[in-house]
Amino acid sequence: MVTEIWVGQFSIVGGEAREQGPWIGMHPARGGVLGADLYVLVEPALPGSEEFCSPLVEVIGRLFRSQRSSLTGALLASLKAAHEHLRDWNQKSLREHRVGAGASCLALRGAQAYLAQAGPALAYHRTQGQTLRLSPEDEAAEPIGTAAEFYPQFTRHELAAGDALLLATSSLSSVAAEDVVAGVLALPPQDILPELFLQVRHLPDFAALLIAFLPGSPQ
Repeated sequence: MVTEIWVGQFSIVGGEAREQGPWIGMHPARGGVLGADLYVLVEPALPGSEEFCSPLVEVIGRLFRSQRSSLTGALLASLKAAHEHLRDWNQKSLREHRVGAGASCLALRGAQAYLAQAGPALAYHRTQGQTLRLSPEDEAAEPIGTAAEFYPQFTRHELAAGDALLLATSSLSSVAAEDVVAGVLALPPQDILPELFLQVRHLPDFAALLIAFLPGSPQ
């Protein structure tokens, strides 16, 4: 049983490392009707989209907390609203000014997690000594706000003590091989983000959010 959660993050913004960044949001269950924590990472998918990422993080979190449906329904409604917001902007803009985003949104309730991804997005689930790479495919890979139809990709995860979930901007896959990421996620939770930073410190912009599930104390 998952009894304790360790959460950490870091960002690189304009080449400067920060403990917190504008593309990450953590929305606790308190005050919401779903009883689930929400973790959000948004990244720009088109040039000029950077300024839209932080507002999307907040909008997705606010709308998620107001939903009264299932976790997947709440994720879908929140992401679809973000999609429609950007699409409305794009329909009023010149082609060269159109924007788009990618997102990984993790809803966590107890030992169950639902991950919704759209556009350029990347996540990893470390469980039972294996590392699973999670990234949107087919229609779900279209940037949020660009296509007429919206198709996020959903995955369901049963979590156990010792598991780790990493949400990261998709540029991670261009600088770190899969086996390298797997090795980083096999480290103790407090060592994962410092080691990951060594892999990406030369990138101008980056964001990472780690949720690790720790063993409970013996009864």
